[in-house]
Amino acid sequence: MKNIVIYGASGHAKMIVDIILKNNDYNLIGFTDSYKPVNSAVYGYKIIGNLDSLSVLIKKFNIEGIVIGIGDNDLRLSIYRSIKKIAPKIEFVPVVHPSAILAEDILVPEGAVLMAGTIVNANAKLGKFCLLNTKASLGHDSVMSDFSSLSSGVTIAGNVSIGFCSSICLSASVSQGITIGDYTVIGGASLVLKSIGDFKLAYGVPIHTEKDRTLDLMHTA
Repeated sequence: MKNIVIYGASGHAKMIVDIILKNNDYNLIGFTDSYKPVNSAVYGYKIIGNLDSLSVLIKKFNIEGIVIGIGDNDLRLSIYRSIKKIAPKIEFVPVVHPSAILAEDILVPEGAVLMAGTIVNANAKLGKFCLLNTKASLGHDSVMSDFSSLSSGVTIAGNVSIGFCSSICLSASVSQGITIGDYTVIGGASLVLKSIGDFKLAYGVPIHTEKDRTLDLMHTA
């Protein structure tokens, strides 16, 4: 089995550990994290280093793959870019919970994470490093762009397009044929009956408020 590590050591990363253990496809060495102390234990595994030490850790532990265990889309993108500069040849491992239900034609790309109870229906497309949280559902012929995410309990109807690095928050529902732009956030429990543009924060039942969204340049640089 390939030796892998998880970048990030928060609650989201703990869920990824559980999936890895259930699937038994990889040998998990531990965590890397730039904000928590080295050698501290998280969910039974140690933090073995940070981004600055990643190239050394790869050689020391013969690490072949990494999972980015970060739930925030903008930060996940930033960490990906940093890792690519440090270790351009490392594999970004996709992680799929055994209870996930995927149509026969679904391809899971690099870095994607599908949590427990997720559903991906026929002819849907998953982008690289997208995230589907617990019991999120993606409808037929819908598209999630790279680094986009569905929070727990989200329902996406058919023929929906979700833009780059956009987030559909907890228990929101998106109706048939809707387009969500890039870097847009749909608020929790919202009902989306119209298309939403780029760089927006939108919420309501149905959507009644749209605000412009300003990104942290540190995350997107």
